[in-house]
Amino acid sequence: MFYSHIAHPWVIAKGEHAPYVSFIEALTSNPMHMSKQGIGQIAVPFFFLVSGYVVTPIAVKQGHLRFALNRGIRVYAPMLFVVLLTALLLMTNLHPPSTGQSQELTPLTMFTNTALVNYLIYPQVVLVPVAWTMIVEVLFYLLLLAILPVLRRWVWLAIALELTFVFVVMMSRSQLNASYSLFAVNVSYLPAMMIGQIIWATTKQKIPLWTGGVFGATAWSLYVLADVIDVGRIDSSYNLSLAVAVLFFMMGYFAEPKLRQWPFWTAMSERSYSLYLLHMLVSFVVLQLLRPVMPFPIAAIIAIAAVFGVVELSYRYVEQPSHALARRLSHRDRAPRPDPEPSPESPAQPSPEDEEVTAEMPRTPGRRVADTEQTIVTRAVGRHRAAGRMNGRLSGQLDPPRPDRRVTPKR
Repeated sequence: MFYSHIAHPWVIAKGEHAPYVSFIEALTSNPMHMSKQGIGQIAVPFFFLVSGYVVTPIAVKQGHLRFALNRGIRVYAPMLFVVLLTALLLMTNLHPPSTGQSQELTPLTMFTNTALVNYLIYPQVVLVPVAWTMIVEVLFYLLLLAILPVLRRWVWLAIALELTFVFVVMMSRSQLNASYSLFAVNVSYLPAMMIGQIIWATTKQKIPLWTGGVFGATAWSLYVLADVIDVGRIDSSYNLSLAVAVLFFMMGYFAEPKLRQWPFWTAMSERSYSLYLLHMLVSFVVLQLLRPVMPFPIAAIIAIAAVFGVVELSYRYVEQPSHALARRLSHRDRAPRPDPEPSPESPAQPSPEDEEVTAEMPRTPGRRVADTEQTIVTRAVGRHRAAGRMNGRLSGQLDPPRPDRRVTPKR
């Protein structure tokens, strides 16, 4: 995506002489019918697939409030930073990248762009061109919250409701006003996320394999339908991009047990959101400043370095604090379960050797010691001596009592 946003909106659109870019395009974008948006277009459906696979179990685990707080802070804190930075560049006439739509700067447009609802309001005012994928992400979050009670109990029914919702919205896109049509355009990308969700449900055995196949084919058909009825598509590469993204996703899924987690890729993944939001903004402004005084290759290298510098600042001072705040606000404190009170009828002297292992025996009428085959509850506190004597684990049985000692619960 980073490469394509330099190669196409800058190099190709401005007529830069860059034979290496032409060579890469001849091997990638052109034969894949992606010459209008570039080979980086595959990254968008891949991102949607990963989101559907990863976010769905998070929503199921966290519940409504925790999920809404966690996702909302993580999405909107960096978005606010990028909108403020864009506004600063506009006020200083540094000309950040534009989609060709209005970039009118008012408190209202800053708010709508930060909240991402500008992509649902006609006429559109777009300050951050790359942020359109985030409104699709937010719509998926809202859909998960709406069907979460059903998703927790009947996964198959929840997915069926999602697919029905997408179909109804797309087919009714022209029945209301222009803003509803924009809403339908964004909804038309949800099937890509649902394919990721269906892969999760199938591989985790939440639904049968045949059901996953039917749902996956339906989600794919809805995504293709959006292209057939021309719901916000600008060329014919969307379906192929999704197919390649699914291929890469499944390759990664099956190869994951054999992959090593390199620190570099971990660091990049942690900064991917800031990198996505900032790469086009920073690189375009730096290229505009440097290109008149130096060759494009040198200006591009400096622009890329500047992008990673600003991304690091955003990660350290915006993303990390927002993640910490999200965890703190969405964390559910669970008080530790208190230890049971000792029975008042029981003797109160622990065995010297077994002082770190507490045993509670069911009281058996007419017998002083429980049978060694009787089930008991044991709790290890942590000394190596007790653990070693029991072969490194708690066996659930008591040693026969010694004549001069009594087995008593620990106080």
